[in-house]
Amino acid sequence: MARIQLRDVCDHLSSARDVDGIIDALLAYLRAFQADWHPTLAQVDSRHDAITRIWQRERGRLDRRDVVIPVDHLPARLVRKFFRPSAFFNVVERRSLLSRVFRATPVYEPDRFEATQVQALAAPVAWHSCIVLPLADQDDLLALVTLVSPRRNAFSAAAVEQVLAIRTMAAVALARRLHASGRQTPEARLAEEHSRRTQGVFQERVRQLEIEVGALQQDNRLKAERLELVTRQAEQVEQRAVVERAELDQLRQHRRAHEEQERVAAQHLHDAYSQLALVQQRLNDAHETMEFLREVFEAMAGEHDDAVLSRTLVQRFCDAFAVDRASLMRVDDQSLRIAAQRGMDPNVAGSVRQPLGEGVAGWVASHRKPVLVRRQGDATPVRATGVDSYNSDSFVSVPLVHRNRLLGVLNLSNKRNGLPFDETDLDRAMMASAVLSLAMSQREATNGGHEGGTATLEDDPPLTGRG
Repeated sequence: MARIQLRDVCDHLSSARDVDGIIDALLAYLRAFQADWHPTLAQVDSRHDAITRIWQRERGRLDRRDVVIPVDHLPARLVRKFFRPSAFFNVVERRSLLSRVFRATPVYEPDRFEATQVQALAAPVAWHSCIVLPLADQDDLLALVTLVSPRRNAFSAAAVEQVLAIRTMAAVALARRLHASGRQTPEARLAEEHSRRTQGVFQERVRQLEIEVGALQQDNRLKAERLELVTRQAEQVEQRAVVERAELDQLRQHRRAHEEQERVAAQHLHDAYSQLALVQQRLNDAHETMEFLREVFEAMAGEHDDAVLSRTLVQRFCDAFAVDRASLMRVDDQSLRIAAQRGMDPNVAGSVRQPLGEGVAGWVASHRKPVLVRRQGDATPVRATGVDSYNSDSFVSVPLVHRNRLLGVLNLSNKRNGLPFDETDLDRAMMASAVLSLAMSQREATNGGHEGGTATLEDDPPLTGRG
């Protein structure tokens, strides 16, 4: 392994005449640093949240590919690390937050199941080790440098530290060159955003002033009309009948106003009763959920067998929340098998093997995201197979994850009376999955693994499909 001369790197990057020259020098140094390293650089288009170009240097030549890879197609962990490190910050704090992220955790190493998503950024070679580093100008992410190697554990801490030094100089050189060629600086972008916000405030103030002026004009018109009415009444004071008719008309208007007020008050009262009924229903749901969690923790405290505990928890969940079909699937060598179920044919359930990434349960396990479908046609990332007969198109599928480790998937369908699942059912399933994950993790830590086989809760008609 050669040692990188940072002064030479700085001179070459500073003397490069264009962006391609900077990238060529950067990739050449990384390629020469270790013979089995294959570096690539992916340009980030922050306006469209996509990767638009990828450079690689093989056989002494710089190649460039024009691509369109949306950020959402990259691994979720990489996106959270470099593109969206937090969803809870305001504009003033954004720069310091992103700068802290790039400085404290600058290296991303993908997991094994993320290799296919990272492959679009890497060189077209077989590899076993991979790291991704950002090139950023303050809070502006310019590019991603991807290093792959066919060796395992090819990126030691010392090597990564030298690469980070090159990365910093390359980011500065690339930012200067892009700004010289017309790219907007972060300061200019912040100033433009501030100007836009200020203009919006002024426009809103002008609109409010226009509304106030219109209200004053209307008030003046009303006052003028009232003055004219008083003058006319003074002139016609002797016409008693006219005055009495005017008073009678006024009384009628008051009565209509009172009737309108009564109607509005009745509507408000009806709305208040509706909200009260909704709150009462939510309180009942919360009470049922807490009662279920209490029973689950009692079962965890008294049961020491993993298979029996899984059957017990699935059984109690179905009974507590009126679900006729449920399955608890465990991860087994890049696939899912049913460890406990209710409402399925035991023979069919025992033979089910769902690869990760395929079907509803496979998608949930691969992405570690829950899926709630209320009715057919809802916008969801996956669709049910539709092989079995269900009493509705609604179902829930949530991952079982404990300490960032995927343990399995919990699937729920066939809510009694054909009712669709809602957000309350999803919250309950998420809480149940957290408890199940905790219980599974504790049992595996105690027993050194989980027992095989499929747990059957009762004899039901054969059902397959969503699980």
